[in-house]
Amino acid sequence: MYKGIFVTATDTEVGKTYVSCKIAEALKNLNINVGVFKPISTGDRNDAKELIKSSQIKESAEKVTPVFFKNPMSPYGASLIENKRFNFKKICSHFKYFLNKYGFTIVEGIGGVLVPLKKDFFVSDLIKNFKLPVIVVARHNLGTINHTLLTVEQLKKSNQKILGIILNGNKNKKDISGQTNETLIKRITKSNVLSLGYNEKIDLRKNKWIIS
Repeated sequence: MYKGIFVTATDTEVGKTYVSCKIAEALKNLNINVGVFKPISTGDRNDAKELIKSSQIKESAEKVTPVFFKNPMSPYGASLIENKRFNFKKICSHFKYFLNKYGFTIVEGIGGVLVPLKKDFFVSDLIKNFKLPVIVVARHNLGTINHTLLTVEQLKKSNQKILGIILNGNKNKKDISGQTNETLIKRITKSNVLSLGYNEKIDLRKNKWIIS
């Protein structure tokens, strides 16, 4: 089993936090000492609070999310508006703390892989620095194939190990696209793909690729 995973997504509001929480809950059910870490947030620290609740760890939202900007936008954009530098050293320090304290750490990114954290430094660069395998979260519905393939292509360009893709959201039986996206994405990317509906649990025994 890896020391941790990095959960990224095809876009913002796709469900990274939801999926990260579901993975944390599944790991807790297997009695694995799981930590959660979201290095950067903008707007609020609500994601960190949800992660803490699901993992049941005794850490503060400030510890789980050490770098925070008030404006809900890209970290690079927020840093320019707020005249506040992006503290990469602080992120690395907290990352080491979680890796050392917990048996397995779920790291949740911000937005998609090309969200700028600072000039010429993107989420994909953060993943590369952390050296963790990646889970990509995508939507079920129409349009997700394009976004998912672009995300996978970018990760492959930077030589990242992709464990698989989790399609997240409502499963609409009337949506022909939603019914076929899992099969098509799996066929094109040759990756593991899990279709996860709202309030569904993740069975790690059936989906060992998520953590192993």
